[in-house]
Amino acid sequence: MLSALRIQNFALIDQLDLPVPAGFTVLTGETGAGKSILLGALQLALGGRADVQALALDGEKCIVEADFRLDERWKAFFEDEDLDFQVLSTLRREISAAGKSRAFINDTPVRLETLKALSEQLIDIHSQRDTAFLTNPSFFPEFLDEFGGLHEVRSAYVAAWGRFQHTEKELRSAKSLFGSDFDPAYAQFLFDELQKAQLKAGEEEAHQEELRSFTHAEAIHEAYAEARGLLDGDERAVVHAIGQLKSVMDRLAKHSDRFQFLQEEARLLDEQGQSLLRELENLADTLDVDPGRQQFLEERLSLIDQLQRKHRLHTVEELLTLQSELGAQLDDFSSVEERISAAEKDRAAAEKALIQAASLWHEARMSVVPNVLDEAHALLKHLNLEEAQLAVEVEALETPTSKGGFRYYLQFSANPGMAPMPLGKVASGGERNRLMLALKALFARGKGLHTLLFDEIDAGVSGGTAAKVAELFQTMSHHAQIIAITHLPQVAAAGTAHWRVEKGVTAGKTYTGLRVLNPTERVDEVARLLAGEVITETARAQALSLLKS
Repeated sequence: MLSALRIQNFALIDQLDLPVPAGFTVLTGETGAGKSILLGALQLALGGRADVQALALDGEKCIVEADFRLDERWKAFFEDEDLDFQVLSTLRREISAAGKSRAFINDTPVRLETLKALSEQLIDIHSQRDTAFLTNPSFFPEFLDEFGGLHEVRSAYVAAWGRFQHTEKELRSAKSLFGSDFDPAYAQFLFDELQKAQLKAGEEEAHQEELRSFTHAEAIHEAYAEARGLLDGDERAVVHAIGQLKSVMDRLAKHSDRFQFLQEEARLLDEQGQSLLRELENLADTLDVDPGRQQFLEERLSLIDQLQRKHRLHTVEELLTLQSELGAQLDDFSSVEERISAAEKDRAAAEKALIQAASLWHEARMSVVPNVLDEAHALLKHLNLEEAQLAVEVEALETPTSKGGFRYYLQFSANPGMAPMPLGKVASGGERNRLMLALKALFARGKGLHTLLFDEIDAGVSGGTAAKVAELFQTMSHHAQIIAITHLPQVAAAGTAHWRVEKGVTAGKTYTGLRVLNPTERVDEVARLLAGEVITETARAQALSLLKS
């Protein structure tokens, strides 16, 4: 349970060192005196959000500490978080002058999530906003889990949900390897088409050159005949003339060595002429146009052009590269298909297990519902809502979520003859507060919380109902530490300890303080709640009567 609260430089609180007793403690004070500031400081120590502007640090550090007395069952948590366990453990938050936040458990720095994880199991704080949670779809199923102690079945579902999410991720990962736009059938068609074409590097240029020779066959024939005639047509032809020149140079070289180099030049010239003539003769067979060959070249080049246009490429070499890439993709996809098939099977099995776990969790929750409704009805009757009715509406989801496979809606009716309807449509503020108080009483018992703090949960009630609320707080305090911020004299008189929040001004500076009231001061405070600021003897007598009762 909470045993002490220490506050330094938090908003209007300069310094506060407050022991917190067991039992039922009430907190009162005039409107605006700073009760919410005290609550905010406690929430900060428990891991709540730090509003640096509202803290009014003025260049000083803010420190809030909350001491909790723990038993041995908390050792496991401390061991899991690598923390030193102490029977009297301190949760601390520090906000530096620059606004930097730090969290500690027993002087060991911890992450804020760790601080929250511990504090949420130690204390439940009800603020005036919490009644809105009654209409939140997650409130009632979570309440059922805590009240019924359904931790094992909930953990089983969480594990099944984790496995299902893992298989979903694996399936998405396998499918994303080729993207959603990858069509293996079309890729196979393109690959087969390119493979059937039997493309060869450099063939396009060779075919184009050969086809050009067919296109200009007549001109080539004419030029060939002319070249052949010039080389070897008659006695005036080039080859014949060069041969005669060589003979002359041979005779000159016999008469004088001076002509030997000319003889050599003439010999080389004669060889070149003979070689040129032989090459022309060799090409003679290629000059005849083969219509079949020409058609083949034209069709081949047309196919290459079609493929290039289709794939927006420019060369046969690029088409061959694409063919290789498609082949590699198809090879990879074959193995990916196996991975996708395996992932789909895993996902189907995980989904089946998830649906089964959701069904078991739902059955466990619904087994708790009758007991919850019976006890809640009894508590509401005690709180002067004798005709109140509660019901639970269940909606099966098309697909399970992290919260389960069903939604649960708590329905309420305060008047006889009226069927229960959604809380947001029928419950007044006072009725919601009483319903929340009844559920909190059950919640504390089911969860085994040792400390509950209520911030004006009794708002909207008065008279005999206020006395019933006070009685319920007293009953709850038999098995839990209860702290209640209240404006009701009946509730204030029911506490075993009484704090009063006061606002004052010292040296021109406003401050908020807290005072533990003695029996005489309690009479005056309860009388103030009864009669207002002008306290009469009649009010004091009524206050004393309330306190004695």
